[in-house]
Amino acid sequence: MAYSESFSTKAYFDGLRRDAQFGTSVLYSLFRSDAQRLTALDLSESEAAYCFRLAVSDVARLARAEQTPEDISMEAFLRQLALAHAMLLQPVLSASLPEHSLFDEAALRQTQQKAVVWSALEGLDPDCQGALLAEPTSLEGPCADALKAALSDKNISPEVLTAALSDREGFRIWQYTGAHEQAYQPPTPPQPLVESANRKAWRWALFIFLSVIGAYAVYQFLFRPKTIAELYASNFNPPRSLLADWEQRRNTNNSDAAAPLTEECLMLLREADAAYQAGDLRNAMDPLLFIVLDTATACQADAWLYLGIIQLRLKDPLTAMQCFAKIEDLERFGEDIYWYQVLAYLQMAQNNPQQRERAAKAIELAIPNIHNPERRAQAEALLKDLAP
Repeated sequence: MAYSESFSTKAYFDGLRRDAQFGTSVLYSLFRSDAQRLTALDLSESEAAYCFRLAVSDVARLARAEQTPEDISMEAFLRQLALAHAMLLQPVLSASLPEHSLFDEAALRQTQQKAVVWSALEGLDPDCQGALLAEPTSLEGPCADALKAALSDKNISPEVLTAALSDREGFRIWQYTGAHEQAYQPPTPPQPLVESANRKAWRWALFIFLSVIGAYAVYQFLFRPKTIAELYASNFNPPRSLLADWEQRRNTNNSDAAAPLTEECLMLLREADAAYQAGDLRNAMDPLLFIVLDTATACQADAWLYLGIIQLRLKDPLTAMQCFAKIEDLERFGEDIYWYQVLAYLQMAQNNPQQRERAAKAIELAIPNIHNPERRAQAEALLKDLAP
């Protein structure tokens, strides 16, 4: 059963109102792949992604205004909203596609104009961002000058600029979508080597180069420290079965501390585990999301933990961190939360070497809270490997 299809649109909107960051992550996890369909309309990958970001921003705006659409699924609503933005950005599409009377064109254009400002604002340092958002009507000083310079060729009116800076929650959503889009960016292809004109000199240069590389490879194999990716791979051991992991934790911890289990909760965990063991991680999320969004069962904390683990396997550490932060039952889950948060930081460091120090700090803070001797030794070894 695809539970993402059975969620009411209201459930998604309620989730965005309760926690905009996690609600945005849910929309990306379930519906981001739909943006690829826009490429059939001769839109590039980046244009399709941009339209999806605009659509998510509008959904969040409607959620804050408590304007929930009726009689339409969230999947269809997001798809039509992204298409409406594409038609406004590419008027040539309007000649071959029907109009979308479901949306207010003026509101969509306002979102697009704000997005131009928000994209420029993202390029400024956090201090400037905070200063401009704190005083959106006082556009003076070096930070305001830097923003105006970035927008010099964008034809943005002062009224739109003020409106965009006043919409702090809208900018937060734009930042969330930008962070998620990074996971969908293709890797940069390597640059081709330039051949030398002198073939004989080239052969000698190649021989010397290969000799150095060979010696370096031997040194690296014998003595080099492990890469972040290797450290992550050797330390991330997700459970093979969600249900088996759940039963082991339930039996190991004090059963009196755990809330009574419901039959519905057990049924949903079983369905999630079946998809999880089959490697279908997207469908494994559906019953777990059903637990945390549509019910108040005793296994919500378990569902948040397994959603976080799945997000780590899907290489989305930001959403994983949000899932782990939802768990309040530290008596039963504390050690697991700290450990998987460490792995989330480690996964972020794979894509951004500047996060290496942050990952090391997370491990240092987590070690006092890890009581399992084997895992504690694993964390201490990991901290040592991360040391410069």
